Amino acid sequence: MVPVRMHGINGLMTLLNTVNNTTKFDSLILCEGIIFKKQKKIMSKHIFVLYLLMCCASSLSAQSTHVIELAIIEVRYNVVHGTDKDQYAYRCGRNVSQYFSVNNLRDDSLRASPDPAISSIVLDEMLAEALNRNDPSKRRPTSPGRGDYMYWNMPEGKISVYTSVMGSKYVAEEDIPSMEWEINEDSVMTVMDYECYMAKTRFRGREWTVWYTDAIPVSHGPWKFNGLPGMVLYAKCDGYITISACAISTANISPVKFYNFSDYKYEHIERKKLLEMRSNPRLYPAKTRMTPRMELE
Repeated sequence: MVPVRMHGINGLMTLLNTVNNTTKFDSLILCEGIIFKKQKKIMSKHIFVLYLLMCCASSLSAQSTHVIELAIIEVRYNVVHGTDKDQYAYRCGRNVSQYFSVNNLRDDSLRASPDPAISSIVLDEMLAEALNRNDPSKRRPTSPGRGDYMYWNMPEGKISVYTSVMGSKYVAEEDIPSMEWEINEDSVMTVMDYECYMAKTRFRGREWTVWYTDAIPVSHGPWKFNGLPGMVLYAKCDGYITISACAISTANISPVKFYNFSDYKYEHIERKKLLEMRSNPRLYPAKTRMTPRMELE
């Protein structure tokens, strides 16, 4: 059996083991976007210690991160979902591109460190957040899909999403989806000093409005957006999320990399099956609320 590190559960166990077992947590945000609501008298401290020891065993796994190819451009995006905030990076090479949460990458890297003083930083931050609910400076970044690493293989026409559900690791591969766009070049907005044109689409249950620029000849953007005559620099789904470019670089940027700091083994899964799994409340502890997904169908 391959040991897995259950980041969200690991964090919860440590936090609950640190404070009195009658402490109330109004809403604890986990790495997988799960929010635990008001838990009273949770299991005994001994059970939590056992879980913690099991979860920490995987921290000794070897890293297997490697360079795929050099990147030509990197775009950073600020993501806002309600009161949640995060930052993502889109890196594009000649054949492969990737999209991921910069903050999640930082957390995964810290957790994989062999130095206990470094590997415990994320849990220390979670504890500080839990004990200082009214201090915005203690709030950790989070967003829908924060734990996903998305890779585009342009020659093969495939998208692969490496992710996890309650600690189990999965990779969902699909053909690059076709999006039907309604372009309105009369609607113009400036983003990062680039003149951008508006386009709209309905994709997998959500209505999206984006602004793209043909000054950057890449027909992609954040998340799975593609098929427009230029780079998407701003996207929004009213009442749900906004994604806006905040930095664009073409020099001194990191290459496109495959990130797997702890040598996890990923089980292949169909996209729709993964969506059903993530939406199944029976897979999660009682009294939890799921962060709405980017895709609804």
